[in-house]
Amino acid sequence: MKFYRRLNAFDAVSFDLDDTLYDNWPVIARAEAALSDYLSEHCPPLAALDKATLVGFRRQARDENPAQRFDVTAMRVAQLTLAGEHVGLTAEKARAQAQAATTFFCGYRSDFTPPAQSLAYLKAWSEKLPLVAITNGNVDTDAIGLTPFFQHIFRAGEHGEAKPSPEMFDKAAQALDLAPARILHVGDHLSSDVAGARQAGMQACWIRPERQSPMMHKGRTLPDVAIDDLSELDTLIQQWHR
Repeated sequence: MKFYRRLNAFDAVSFDLDDTLYDNWPVIARAEAALSDYLSEHCPPLAALDKATLVGFRRQARDENPAQRFDVTAMRVAQLTLAGEHVGLTAEKARAQAQAATTFFCGYRSDFTPPAQSLAYLKAWSEKLPLVAITNGNVDTDAIGLTPFFQHIFRAGEHGEAKPSPEMFDKAAQALDLAPARILHVGDHLSSDVAGARQAGMQACWIRPERQSPMMHKGRTLPDVAIDDLSELDTLIQQWHR
């Protein structure tokens, strides 16, 4: 644990989800591989598109759908719709295929169980103080068993611009009826979580990978405190929660 500034007492904790409470990269890799197999079976021309082409359609989808650009599920549907039209599907069939493929992907994306330690800590913490989640992702918190621990869950797109925009942080503070400074936000990303929380007036706790320094990530905003695992967060909650 490393402190970068004096930590003040807090009345609630907000959490990022992906790569904070569980390791998300293997989950996404497995879901992407499953999606590739799905498309190979249901639409081989779409499955044959190279990564660079799909990245281009993702950018196009964001440009053409600015109101939905923060919603990763909507963006995947839009991206695959453009890709489907590119390989010769009608607009209607391309949209239907994109919807079906995205639903399949999201099912795999939320087909896992968070670590038992994370679940145990969340249960204990939720009995002591209010917890909220603020995520840029689209994990189904009902499916992975996290919903009962949070008083509110804010998702980019549905509830505002993606982090590091202050919009979801502000909504969390309003929902909790707390001054932002009375909330500790916990996340793994120096920009979206640490900088976003600090800009919104919250205190920020960075779960750092392998005891790394913010300087290694070219972080422009230092966290209030950096920790290596949730056991250290448990110590913070015991010491600084009012």
